[in-house]
Amino acid sequence: MKNSELRDYAENEIKDINAKVSLLVYDFNDKKTLLSFQAERKVVSASTIKTPILLAALDLVQSEKLKTEQKIPVPAKEILDDTQVFDRGVREYTLEELLTWMIINSDNTATNVLIEFLGMDTVNAYCRKLGLKSTVLERKMLDWDAIEQGRNNYTSAEDQLAVFSGLYRSSILTPELCAYALGILKRQRDFSSALRYIADENLSAAHKTGGLDYLNHDAGIFYLPGRDYYFGCFVTDAMDDTEKNEISKKLIGRLSRAVYNYYKEG
Repeated sequence: MKNSELRDYAENEIKDINAKVSLLVYDFNDKKTLLSFQAERKVVSASTIKTPILLAALDLVQSEKLKTEQKIPVPAKEILDDTQVFDRGVREYTLEELLTWMIINSDNTATNVLIEFLGMDTVNAYCRKLGLKSTVLERKMLDWDAIEQGRNNYTSAEDQLAVFSGLYRSSILTPELCAYALGILKRQRDFSSALRYIADENLSAAHKTGGLDYLNHDAGIFYLPGRDYYFGCFVTDAMDDTEKNEISKKLIGRLSRAVYNYYKEG
């Protein structure tokens, strides 16, 4: 598949869906952008905001203000009904456990405990430190009252590339902590979007998904033998998406598979 064929395919897929789509693909080996459609567009982040939260916490570990093994209480008021981890009642967990569950299981209870523990200002200051233009944390997970009041969490495909590029190049944390963060991101258990149509055991991914009503995202680093690339797709306002974001997830899966095919066949 030629680059022009991949671009035409992506343009047709994006044109045919009744939604707004941001897509960005960056080749780390060639150091160039492969695809870019509305990549700078600011979108409601859903759970992709959890990657900057992870890195903000590790930045404090780097400065020795926190330790991954330190215990953090999970109070009853923070335990949400959707948790699959913290349903055994109130207890303490290590920072490492909370960070891990926040990413690999996208656990909202772990996320809210970390937001309370770190502070939104700390996370937002870290995002500014990275030079992110659109990424901001304004509410906890599942805080519908905050949304009604006009507060939400935002990011963009470009910002997520900046985050993952910093991890890839070990430029935003120590090499050890970047490897630590990527190790957690590689364990993500959501295969419903970018990895939906790829069964290649030689492909691994350090990525984070996110979804709410009428939107679905997936962004991260995809590793093939001899080729590493960033894939970020953010689908919002999917008004025909009535089956739990399946339309959006399938679109992300098709675009991701097309990029995968481009590299496998090239």
